[in-house]
This record gives sequence, C-alpha cells and structure tokens, in this order.
Amino acid sequence: MRAFWVVLALLATAGVLFVVASPARESGRSPEPTPPPSPARSNEPTPTNDSKSPSEPSNEQPSDPPDASSQSTQATEAVAPASAPFDPLALLLPPAPPAAQVKAPAPNAAPNAASAPRPPATDTRSPAEVTRRIDARTLELDGRFRIIGNGGEDDPYRINWELLTSAGAFVDPAQNALTPPPWVRALDGVWVEISAYYSTPVRVSSTKSVLLTLNRWDGCCLGLPPTPFDAIDTSLASTLELRGVHLFRFGTFRGRLEVEPFTAGPYLLGLYRLEDATFEGQ
Repeated sequence: MRAFWVVLALLATAGVLFVVASPARESGRSPEPTPPPSPARSNEPTPTNDSKSPSEPSNEQPSDPPDASSQSTQATEAVAPASAPFDPLALLLPPAPPAAQVKAPAPNAAPNAASAPRPPATDTRSPAEVTRRIDARTLELDGRFRIIGNGGEDDPYRINWELLTSAGAFVDPAQNALTPPPWVRALDGVWVEISAYYSTPVRVSSTKSVLLTLNRWDGCCLGLPPTPFDAIDTSLASTLELRGVHLFRFGTFRGRLEVEPFTAGPYLLGLYRLEDATFEGQ
C-alpha cells in the first residue's frame, strides 16, 4: 500500500514539473529577425553627370527621322514567308503555262449571231410570175437565168449549174423548209440538157445509173464530193459502158427533170432526178 502512494506522488510531481517547464521552453526560443524597412524613394530626379544647366546651350543636333523606304523594307522582311526548299528537278521541267482567264458569260446574254443557224429564204411567187419569154426559144427566169429551148424531148431546155445551185438558200429540212424557189420549180417535169461530170458509187464495167455533178469526183476518193444542190441522180434509158478506174468523166445528158426534196430526218439527200436520160457524148 505504501508503494502505491509513492508511485502516485511521483506521477503528481512529474506532472507539475511538466507544466512549469513548458512556458520556460517557449520563452527560451530566439525571436525571428524582422527585416529592416525599405528606404523611402525620393521623388526628386537623381542628378547625373550628363545633365547640363538650363542656361548652357545644347550642341546636340536632333536625330533624323527614320527613312520611310527603310521602314517599308524592314516591314516586308518581317512578313516575308520563308523561301521554299530548292528542288533540283525544277530546273529540268518546263515552266507551267499561265492559267487561262475565262470570262463568265453575262446572265441572260443573247446567243451569238454567228453561231445561230441562218433562216432559209422564202419566195411565195408562182413559177409563172418569174418566167418571161424573150423569143420563141428563149426564157428568162427571175430576171437573171436565161435558158434556150422549148422544154420538149426533141428540144430540151439548156440549163446550167448556177440555176440549180440557187435552191441552196431556200431548202433546209432541219428548219422545215422544203419548198424550192419558183424559178427552180418551173423546171419540174420538163426536158432539160446539161453538161456535167459523171461517176458511179461502185466499180462497174457498165451501168444504167450515174450521178451527175458540178465538180470533178470519181465517186470514191478523188475530187470534191457533191452536195444535194450540185448533183443530179440520173437514170439512163440504155446501158452506159465504163472503162478505167478513178477517172474523171465528163459528158452531156438529156432527160426529164424532176424537182423533189429527198430527205432522211433533218438531212437533205437529194433534190434533182433525171429520168429516161440519154448520153449525148463528151
């Protein structure tokens, strides 16, 4: 029992000593140094050795303003992009052509007059109105074409290619114009005589069908191919002997002329046919 009270007294004594020693420990610490206050800045300018008295004149000249061109050059150099790396293949290639400047057509612009098809001519006169007899064997058509003869089998009209080709300005199936001019319609059904080159589409030794043309043409490869206005599809009354290949043949033919457009869709294949024709020689 005595030992118990001794231990209890020692613990109480230790507690008192701990409480008394704690403030002394706190007071024994050295205080932290306080930084010295910064000196107050003076608003007065600090004199320098270069400062001069206001009474002394200044010998310094004002500097020149910067040149505008130099400023522009510096600005250009500042914004200039970095140069592209050197490509040795560029020396072997030709320079690229400049881009073509294509002008856009104006909206609602009128079509080009040169590209628009020309409308065919029209003539509403009758064949009798364009025919004038000069004498017993001479007729004048449209005041410009003169033909000689009576239009019969024994005395046909002597016509020329200028008269036949004049129909080209009036006939165009693509524009629904199929009426020849009246001076050409005046020849429909009459007997005519005309000199022309003649050929066949295939190589034959004899034939009863030839094509009369204004220009030289061998029917295949040589010469100028005809048009419907300078060609006459001819049916012969008797067989015509042919000799040679790729030759230009010329002669005079008589027959009954028929004027009628022969079309295939918008295309004109023929306008003149000569029936019961005879070959009169070269």
